[in-house]
Amino acid sequence: MNMNLRSSRGFSLAEAVVSVSVLGMIWLAAVDAMIVGEYSASCARHRVQAAYIAQQAIENLRKIPYDIMASSGPTAVVIDSRGTPDNNNDNFNGIQTITVDAEAYGTYYKRVAVNIRWNEMFFGRVRQVSEYCITYIANEPQIN
Repeated sequence: MNMNLRSSRGFSLAEAVVSVSVLGMIWLAAVDAMIVGEYSASCARHRVQAAYIAQQAIENLRKIPYDIMASSGPTAVVIDSRGTPDNNNDNFNGIQTITVDAEAYGTYYKRVAVNIRWNEMFFGRVRQVSEYCITYIANEPQIN
C-alpha cells in the first residue's frame, strides 16, 4: 500500500528535467524553422524583385534601335522588397550588369544577358545572390 501512495504523488525530479529538456529541444527546433522560413521568404521576395528589374532592363533594350544596342557595365540598382517605394527600410542595393553579345549570333540576333547581384544577410553572414536572365533579340527588319 505504501508503494501506491508514493507513486501517485507526482513526477520525480529526473522525469521533470527530462520532460523540460525535450520541450526545450522541440521549442529550439521550431524557432530555427521559423527563422529559416523567414530567410527563405525574404530571399524569394528579393529574387522576384530582381527578376522584375532584369525584365524591365530587357524591355528597355527592345525599345532602342537594334544597331545601337550595346552592353553596359555594372550599374547600381535599388530593389524594393515590399513594393513600397516610400520606405527605405526594406530596400537593398544590388549591381546590374547587361551584356549584349552580337558576334556569336550573326547579324540577325543579339543575345542579351542581365545579371543582378546583391548580398543577403543570414545569421550575421553575408551571402552573395544573383538573378540571371537571358533572351535573344531579333533584328526584325532584316529577318522579314
